[in-house]
Amino acid sequence: MPFYELTLPVTAVQAKSLERILTDLGAVGITYQDDSNVPIYEPLPGETPLWDFLKLTALFDNEPSANGAFQLLSIHLPGVEILRTQLQDEIWERMWMQHFKPMRFGKNSWVIPDGYEPLDADAINLFLDPGLAFGTGTHATTALCLSWLDQHDVRGQHWVDFGCGSGILAIMALLQGAERVTCVDIDNQAIEATVQNARKNNVEQGIEIVSPEAVSEILHKDGILANILAAPLLQLRPIFADMLKPGGQIVLSGILAEQQKQLSREYAQSFIDIECENLEDWVRVSARLPR
Repeated sequence: MPFYELTLPVTAVQAKSLERILTDLGAVGITYQDDSNVPIYEPLPGETPLWDFLKLTALFDNEPSANGAFQLLSIHLPGVEILRTQLQDEIWERMWMQHFKPMRFGKNSWVIPDGYEPLDADAINLFLDPGLAFGTGTHATTALCLSWLDQHDVRGQHWVDFGCGSGILAIMALLQGAERVTCVDIDNQAIEATVQNARKNNVEQGIEIVSPEAVSEILHKDGILANILAAPLLQLRPIFADMLKPGGQIVLSGILAEQQKQLSREYAQSFIDIECENLEDWVRVSARLPR
């Protein structure tokens, strides 16, 4: 069964009302893209920023609904160019997984996607179905964190995965011997993927979910994994410091090479032993609180 897309330029003011109208007209999904080349970085918990000018794409699972929506939009938005596209029936969110194959991180850690068997049965093998959540190990930012976990002893510790995505970092920490990992994400889909993947790896008993609104309750932890982006990381430094016990560690990723110095200077206000490692255009920053 084919799907149908309508794409049109809108303002942020128009977006919410049009979203409700299109949903009522049968849209099964609505997405936004920047239409003015203004970046929005990873938001802080509770934030839902939106561009001033954007492209709205509405997905319909039948042609009559798409045509009806097109006609209504044409009447109420005269002069606005509305692009109509017919899509073949595909599981779009999974098509990219044909390029996702078993990968090794460090000396002894593997990520094994669904449909593959471990290449080394004696290694630490993490079985993963990311679904729609970010985090497979294919991106340099995730790879940098997985390599850090392969090289450091987290046995018996309680860590935080801030922005857990697919849960890949939390699960790897548990497979490496961590006792517990507290997971935080603003996306409910990410939390669902984390729980499912933890169950797949038989470590769900080690996962604790905390809502973004309750992060102030996270205290006295051994370490924090945060693979998000530099902008929120800069703001989160005092919050992260409060989450950790003396000597607690941070492992930060999602940082572009040109952002490394600024972020390192910010974290030097609370942390010591700052170390950086590059992969492609990305940087991992690790450090610890003084004891």
